[in-house]
Amino acid sequence: MSKKMMWIVLVIAIVIGAVVAYISADIGEKRGEQNALNKNSSLGLSDSDPRLTTWGSRFQDYLDMYLSGANYTLKSTDFGGNISYNKLDRYPQLVKMWAGYPFSFDFNEERHHFFIQSDQMKTARNNKDFLNASGLKAFAGQPTACMNCHSGWTNWLLENVSKNDFVAFNSAKYWTMIKNVPALDNEALDSKEHTGLHSGTRMGLTCADCHSPEDMSLRITRPALVNALISRGYEADKTQGVKATRQEMRTLVCAQCHTEYYFAPAGRVTTIGESIASDPSAKWLDGTQKTYDQIDYWRNGNKPTQIEVDGVILAFPWSEWKKGEPFRIEMFDDYYEKVRDKFPQDWIHKETKAPMIKIQHPETELASGGIHAQNGVSCADCHMPYVRNGAKKVSNHQFISPLNDVNASCKTCHNQSEDYLKKQVYNIQTSIASMQRNAEYTIVSLIEDVKKVREQMGTMPKYQTDGKADDGKISQALKAVLELHRKSQLRADFVNAENSTGFHNPTEAARIMGQSIAMAKEAQALLTAIAAKDGISIMPSNLGFKDIQKFAPGELRYPVDMEGHKKGDLYYHEEDEKDINRSPSKNLLELDESLVPYDYNKVNKPLTKK
Repeated sequence: MSKKMMWIVLVIAIVIGAVVAYISADIGEKRGEQNALNKNSSLGLSDSDPRLTTWGSRFQDYLDMYLSGANYTLKSTDFGGNISYNKLDRYPQLVKMWAGYPFSFDFNEERHHFFIQSDQMKTARNNKDFLNASGLKAFAGQPTACMNCHSGWTNWLLENVSKNDFVAFNSAKYWTMIKNVPALDNEALDSKEHTGLHSGTRMGLTCADCHSPEDMSLRITRPALVNALISRGYEADKTQGVKATRQEMRTLVCAQCHTEYYFAPAGRVTTIGESIASDPSAKWLDGTQKTYDQIDYWRNGNKPTQIEVDGVILAFPWSEWKKGEPFRIEMFDDYYEKVRDKFPQDWIHKETKAPMIKIQHPETELASGGIHAQNGVSCADCHMPYVRNGAKKVSNHQFISPLNDVNASCKTCHNQSEDYLKKQVYNIQTSIASMQRNAEYTIVSLIEDVKKVREQMGTMPKYQTDGKADDGKISQALKAVLELHRKSQLRADFVNAENSTGFHNPTEAARIMGQSIAMAKEAQALLTAIAAKDGISIMPSNLGFKDIQKFAPGELRYPVDMEGHKKGDLYYHEEDEKDINRSPSKNLLELDESLVPYDYNKVNKPLTKK
């Protein structure tokens, strides 16, 4: 071999060796993190005490990261951020789209995971008197099913209060179940320690929700996800919920909550109730008997009882979505149609009377067909990237947007500049947001048109019973229009509820929005034709940004005197709520106004650059 060739071979060998060494070191560091966690697993952790204060004392570095995310500087991004502004004021079209549903009264930008339980307890959507006084007379209180994604005490309560009866657990009232969070370390029930954020009733996400106390390995703790994955073709596993690789688990633990769900009827069931139901002096504002106390601890002699109720079970509509396939929105159409005889709708739209489905936060579904997921990238790779913590390399437990640390989240795979990568995200999100606003404005236009036609139909004898408008007869005549309203809004709601503004899967998000617009337009045309048969002439509406703004509700205020507050008082008023439900920034509204019609001169200047 010539001397020149020997040098070439040597250089190649050195390069290969360096690459192998780097990969080995990186893998070793990541394994080292798991080994470090395993090493600490003998310190007495258990599911009987999921408190942050307990687990955090064993893994202080991770708790510090988590809490630093909760205390992150408040800021808005173009389509997110951690300032909990009033999203109904930013997107007033949602007030019309959700008419007759609690979300139409109270809907704010999400804060950090740390606050998910305290915010759920405060929201007006969990306040029976508030909603009843606001026109939602049928609202009887949220079920414990809502707690599955909000409380780190969920598994403890399921095991110790509901004796692992998942239907009984879900079917209890939210405010009843939360009273059973144990008061440890001799805490008084009404103390700040017991009703606090770090260990008590307001404690949100905690380590035990995703990690095993035995070896800190990832696991699925929520039965609803296990049931849904098995329906898709996964195999059950006693240790981690289902059989899956560690990389798969780095997505599946997030899928415990970041999904679409519904409360499936489950027949009559015996569950926990409250003795306040037998107290004739305990009344709701409308004078009816209270069945539970809207507070998070037992007081004034109120005690747990056993009651029989119509049961519900938290379920994911996934059976049409098979293992290994990317999700498609038509799978929800098919699923909800198959269960329609048992679950016809989440609510009846107040103005169109259409049977509606309210989509929640389907990040798992949308991301499944995106380029990142298709190439084996997990949720944690981007949202919990590996970072340096002193001499250690650890996964970041702040749970914040990848855009807050592009170097760690994105540049491990992408070699472009940080500015370039942020610009790509912005371009994708503004494109999808433009289609999304188009869809939402068209749906509100449809709602306004249906409302007008229904009013005119109600004056005709053929659509009346005993001289009064018969909603059933009118809905039957408009059935095809109402079905298009249901499907069109399901699609717009899907992309609205999915928190990436389409980034997780831009092509599918665009396809979904295209369908939503087309369905709403088709419904308007069909409505015009049906109305014409009854001699009703209507010009299809075409509402824009300025038209939509008239539906903006402003800050949430008490509808009547209640809870020690006067009618008109701000609903969010405590010191720790001072940034909740406030008006969105002017920049955000200017951006939204430039999306429909699309003004490239303004859209090309992202909020983050101003």
